[in-house]
Amino acid sequence: MNVMANGPILETQDVSFAYGRALVLRSISFAIQPGEFVALMGPNGSGKTTLLKTLLGILRPLKGEVLIDGRPVDSYAPKQRARLIGYATQEPAFNFPLTVAELVSLGRYPHGMRLKPALQDEAAVEEALRLTESTSLGDRKFTTLSGGERQKVLIARVLAQTTHLLLMDEPTSHLDLYFQLQVLETLKRICREKMASIVAVLHDLNLVSLFADKALLLKEGEPVAFGKVAEVVNEQSIKAIFGVDVTVKSETGTNHYFFQRRTLP
Repeated sequence: MNVMANGPILETQDVSFAYGRALVLRSISFAIQPGEFVALMGPNGSGKTTLLKTLLGILRPLKGEVLIDGRPVDSYAPKQRARLIGYATQEPAFNFPLTVAELVSLGRYPHGMRLKPALQDEAAVEEALRLTESTSLGDRKFTTLSGGERQKVLIARVLAQTTHLLLMDEPTSHLDLYFQLQVLETLKRICREKMASIVAVLHDLNLVSLFADKALLLKEGEPVAFGKVAEVVNEQSIKAIFGVDVTVKSETGTNHYFFQRRTLP
């Protein structure tokens, strides 16, 4: 994974987006440095998936600009962009009868993989399967997998791209608690060891507090806060964004904290 020596990997400058006359994103500006794990948070319909697609270059902003490694995202050729950005969608439409190993190997396409994969392609696929604990599924048809197994395999496909920026739309959906923790621990390790950066839509406040470095909070397409999780994800912001009263509890003797819904009198 090649990263810039200096400057943010990803930067948005006053980005707005509209579907027709409906303004969905409004004046979003933030920057992400190498190795940062950023949680994208907000209620349903707040523009989270639209923002990810705009960052990826699938959608063109109504105004403003998205920069990847200091260059406008639309200045990269599609294959070049795919070597820089990996994207795990929330609702993938993979209905082809591919095996898990074949599907994960598609992540190597931006690197020029041909009919016979090179050793580095095989190594990347094996590593992605190992990281997601999906090695035993390699010969299974993707269409036969459970929802949780499919989610792990789709994450493995993105990891096989070996990009330095990962955009992930609810990567822990369909996963039980064990695999939620395992996937997020894997992503956090990639940030730390590979200096990759991740923007992931997450809903669980406690998982955000455990794994994310920063958070971007959206409400009705507008940025409410962006910064370190401990500074911007708090009782006041959760009330403002989600309309839910929570209390923050600290774990004795550690820097960890967790959220608990305030009990009614």
